[in-house]
Amino acid sequence: MSRVVIAGAGALGTALARKLAATHDVRAVRRSGEFPAPSERLTWYQADLTTLHGAEVALTGAHTVVLLAQARRGPARLQRASLDDLDRLLADSVARAAKLVGAKHLVVFACGDDDARIPLLEKSGVRVSVLRGGAPDPVELLAAMVNSEPGASSTTPAWGGATVEPREPSIQTCSVQRYVRPAGWSALDIVRGYFKWLPTDVPLVKTVEHEGVFTISMAGVRTLVLRLEPGRSSADSVWLTVADGALAGRSSDDTRFEFRVLLDGVTAMAAQIAFQPSLPWPIYRFSQALMHERVMRRFGEWLGAQK
Repeated sequence: MSRVVIAGAGALGTALARKLAATHDVRAVRRSGEFPAPSERLTWYQADLTTLHGAEVALTGAHTVVLLAQARRGPARLQRASLDDLDRLLADSVARAAKLVGAKHLVVFACGDDDARIPLLEKSGVRVSVLRGGAPDPVELLAAMVNSEPGASSTTPAWGGATVEPREPSIQTCSVQRYVRPAGWSALDIVRGYFKWLPTDVPLVKTVEHEGVFTISMAGVRTLVLRLEPGRSSADSVWLTVADGALAGRSSDDTRFEFRVLLDGVTAMAAQIAFQPSLPWPIYRFSQALMHERVMRRFGEWLGAQK
């Protein structure tokens, strides 16, 4: 009897979880919404799988991971991210987490032959099995794929106490940009490149870095203070928390400005997620948000010119 994590417990994931719970210890993961009642071998867990630490905690203990989660609509009130880019970010997190926790098998329900998640999952080094869309009974086929991998010891105790109280994530904004990574650059190199480049592109802006704290000032006013979070960062991902600044409202656990290098080694991403502005929403939407989008696009042009 093996431990299975179903990453993406919508209608399909819920049906699969209930079927597999007859013979496996199952943890079903979803981002939000109402959670069905747990059972002896089935627990429910809430996590944001686009974050590395969220995926790592959700997948801890898994022998097999079934990836069903996919961005079908934007998660935020103000969306500046393509669904394809969100899928890449999620797949990168799940792939890294599966490798870290020692999972033996990744099963993914793919959409078409050009699903961008597959190459990233294969970079994890974990065995990947793919079920293409259009199957007449995907629950039966996915269950068969899970059962094709020899399980862990049958004496493994059931997952207990893993269910968390569901909460609605505080997501105001979601802005994701995809870039070509300069050869040899780490995520921290990209972060430092961004803060050195920013004053050269935006008039009246100055940036200062001190012991992992990046301060952005405009016309003498401290507009944003971003703090690097070592516990949530690595060579391939730098997580910056919005700590202060005249343009920042109250932050939540979801709030981040993240720079990541994906497992393919050639793609970099910048993600501003769940940012809470201090400006009234209508003003923010047509001023600061548009400025951020322009600046990140210009940064991508600069980054692409680096060698």
